[in-house]
Amino acid sequence: MNNILVDSSAWIEYFKTHKDYAFIDDLVDNNSICTNDLILTELLPSIIHKKEKHLIVL
Repeated sequence: MNNILVDSSAWIEYFKTHKDYAFIDDLVDNNSICTNDLILTELLPSIIHKKEKHLIVL
C-alpha cells in the first residue's frame, strides 16, 4: 500500500474536531501516512502554543 501525504490544513481540522477526518485514525493505525518538512513547519507554531513540546523531535 502507498503512503498518503496529509496536508497541514487536514491535520489542523483533525486536531480540532476529528469530526470529518476520522479516516486519519485509520491511516495512522495502518502506518500509511507520510509527511514532509513543510507540513511539519506549518504545524509547529500550534504545537508550541499548546505547550506540547514533547511532540517535537529534532
